[in-house]
Amino acid sequence: MRSRHLQAGLSLVEVMVAVLIGLIGILIITQAYITGDRFNRSTLGEGGAQTNGLIALYSVERDVRLSGYGIANSAALGCGEIHWYYDPDYSGSAGGTLPDIKLAPILITVTAGQADQITVMYGADAERMMPSSITAFNKLSSEVTVDGTAGFKENDLVLLVNPAGCTLGKITQVQPGPQKLQLNPGVSAPQNPPAWGSFPTTYASGDMIMNLGNPIVRTYSIANNKLRVTEGLLQSGANTPQDLVDGIMDMRAQYGKDTTGDGVVDTWNNTEPLNSTEWTQVLALRMAVLARIGNFERPSVSGGNCDATTAANAPTWSGGAFGEIDVATVTSEDRCYRYRVFETTIPIRNMIWRSL
Repeated sequence: MRSRHLQAGLSLVEVMVAVLIGLIGILIITQAYITGDRFNRSTLGEGGAQTNGLIALYSVERDVRLSGYGIANSAALGCGEIHWYYDPDYSGSAGGTLPDIKLAPILITVTAGQADQITVMYGADAERMMPSSITAFNKLSSEVTVDGTAGFKENDLVLLVNPAGCTLGKITQVQPGPQKLQLNPGVSAPQNPPAWGSFPTTYASGDMIMNLGNPIVRTYSIANNKLRVTEGLLQSGANTPQDLVDGIMDMRAQYGKDTTGDGVVDTWNNTEPLNSTEWTQVLALRMAVLARIGNFERPSVSGGNCDATTAANAPTWSGGAFGEIDVATVTSEDRCYRYRVFETTIPIRNMIWRSL
């Protein structure tokens, strides 16, 4: 009987105690897992936002540092819109429907209620950075006589400049002997209209011609919470924007202007320069991007509104506030996320080093 008693097993009370201990252990492990997962998500979210913000800044900064190469000339910067042609149409400034392109190293487009857009422009010819002087111009034969053909080659895009405006053309032949550049029309040069076509500006001795090679025109913008870039190639039709970085909510920019002529930036604003004198004052660009941390955070008070980011702690940058997120409205979902601001100042070296 004693042997049977020792083999009788656990009582109901003992089983219930064991189950309770197991449940407590599971609860502790579950809570530890949830806390660890939350910490892991927070860490990954912070790291992702930092990576996205830095990549976005680098993408724009790389082009801004190159901006103005080959066009940083006071006479050219006073052109305004470039007259250009792509068979069979003209740009709007020349009376057609192709989009207008402004000759500027950087251009900040400000639209109320939207992120700023930054357009950069620079030449891609490494052989001739300085402009050449035009000695004669014959539009009927599409012929430009210059003071030297060194650095010009076939298929380079060139910009003819005088105070009345600037016109784009493509070199089809270089004649070193008579020092002439041919801008003949045809399939290989759709940028050249026959006999100068409807271009409103003609050129004469003393005007300039600048070699742009294959110029770069890029516009950076924000759409669907992504940084995107559009290549503004000088051709017919619109190019498809390319998404670069996710999680970018806003972008802001300002020109850095030297208004006193001492080589030091005195004023920061997003007011577009109106003439050559004002453009030559632009020496830098200050910009910021707003990156979102992808973790949706529940309200700190159960049943309340999100308060991860509110009007009281809304992100700002040196130039002011961001406008692409709504954290003032208590029911806005934007309040359920946290944000990080990435800001930089970029010197425009080709404007600083320009000769004229």
